[in-house]
This record gives sequence, structure tokens and C-alpha cells, in this order.
Amino acid sequence: MADEIFMLRRYAFPDGVRSCEDVLTLFAIHESSPERSPEWTAYFVESLTAYLVHGTEPAGIIDEAKAGWLMRTIAADGAVRSAPELEFLLHAMEVASEVPESLSAFALDQIRLALDPDARGAYHASRPAAEGITAHDLAYVWRVLRGALDRGRLMLSPLETQVLRGIDELAAPSAHHPAWREMMKAIVTPDQPREALRSERWLISEGRLSVDEGLAA
Repeated sequence: MADEIFMLRRYAFPDGVRSCEDVLTLFAIHESSPERSPEWTAYFVESLTAYLVHGTEPAGIIDEAKAGWLMRTIAADGAVRSAPELEFLLHAMEVASEVPESLSAFALDQIRLALDPDARGAYHASRPAAEGITAHDLAYVWRVLRGALDRGRLMLSPLETQVLRGIDELAAPSAHHPAWREMMKAIVTPDQPREALRSERWLISEGRLSVDEGLAA
């Protein structure tokens, strides 16, 4: 795989991923590859993150248009399909200076899908089997919400709060890690009407839009 990545860097994308055609090509290679080595994941994630966050406007942030394209591209029926695509989601959120609540709620919802009786998705495949929230899940949550903690308070939107409460209800309190219960107590939600969590926001029809079409929608 290292040789293939070298060839991609040198001949296919000498200037990095620069266009929607490049993005579609990279995803086609990803989906056709039977082996996804750590080297491939790193190349895939870094290339797509650089394009999404800094190569499209508005540069440096993920707005609702970019978030919508990202969710449509990496997920099926609301669940992220593969480990590299999940890492792309998380890394893009880390690199961007601003991320909409719809995207962080989508990322958190991967835990709900993993704990659901009809468990599915890349996050489900990666986590240790457990009925409730584990230390592994908490590390994931804090990666998504890394900037939300303020003086011991977890400042979340109504949408993010609703996702976490939905996760909390999937198992008995005793099944959850003690730190989860402490985290839930620390949540502070702005005094505004709760926004309904609409799963159709993340339900995706088959087929992948080009990035330009998605961002223009």
C-alpha cells in the first residue's frame, strides 16, 4: 500500500486533492480497496480533510453546507460506513475552527447506533462490546465535544443534548461508566426551545453527490 500511496502522491494528486473529481476518485479507490492499512487511512483522512476544511469556501470552517455534504458522503442510513470515513469525520471536526451542531450531533449519534438493538456502523464495529457507555465511548465523546467544556460546565446545544440523553436511555444507569453520569450532570443547555432530533437529516439516499454539487445545494 505504501507504493500505491507514493504513486498517488506523485502522479494522481501531485498538488493534493484539489477538485470534486479528485474527491470522487479517492473515494472510488477507497471503496475498491480490500485492504485499508494505517498508511492508507492517514493519507485518505489528511487529503480529504485538507480539501474540505481549507480547499472549499468558507475556508477554515465547516458550515452547514459542508456538513451536509460530509454526512451524505460517508454514511448510509445515518451510520458511518468505514473506519477511515469515521476518522475523516473526527479529524475534519478537529481541524476546523467552527463546526455546526448538526455535525457534532451526527458524530455523537454514532454511539446511539452502536448501542441500539439493531447496532450498525463503523463505530459499532470498533468499540468493545458493552451494554452501556465505556471509557472507549467517553474518549470518543470528548473528541467530538473537545471545545464544549467551560469551567466544569458542558455547554451544548439542545440538539447535542437530546442526542446524549437518547444515548443515556439505552441502558440502565448502572451499566454506564461513572464518568458518563458525571458528564451528563455537567451539561448546560441554552434557554431556548428544544430542537427536535430529526433522523431524516442523516438518512441518505444511495449515490454520492460530487462535493461541488453537495456544497452548492
